[in-house]
Amino acid sequence: MRRSILLVPTTVAVILIVASGVTTPRLSAEDATAAATSDGVVAFYFHGNTRCATCRKIEAYADDAIHQGFAEALDSSALRWRVVNVDQPDNRHFVEDFQLVTRSVVLAEYRDDKVVRWKNLDKVWQLVRDKDGFTRYVQGETREFLGAS
Repeated sequence: MRRSILLVPTTVAVILIVASGVTTPRLSAEDATAAATSDGVVAFYFHGNTRCATCRKIEAYADDAIHQGFAEALDSSALRWRVVNVDQPDNRHFVEDFQLVTRSVVLAEYRDDKVVRWKNLDKVWQLVRDKDGFTRYVQGETREFLGAS
């Protein structure tokens, strides 16, 4: 009897610890679409269910580049950062929308719930072994994209 009394609180504690570790900044399919259609510029990182070390590094480097280089634009919502799993059924449209052939960082400008222009930052794959070069590239392209909006 004593053993089962101790097992319940321990089990609950383990469930709570595991559940709290599951929360990530990933968007559900519905949230990704809703966030993308607000007016302004969105910096996306698109990934799938299977994620290699290089894909994770591209996401991390892009996240750092956007957050370190554009804090004011993020705070004002002139720029939004979104990580989207394109393998989720409701997000598959992004593959066609942005002509994705692999995991990508994409800048997109939305007006009246429509993409008015976008740019795939395809050099991220070439620069993934050079964090400083990667950061300069993503920040430079984002700065130029924001300046033209």
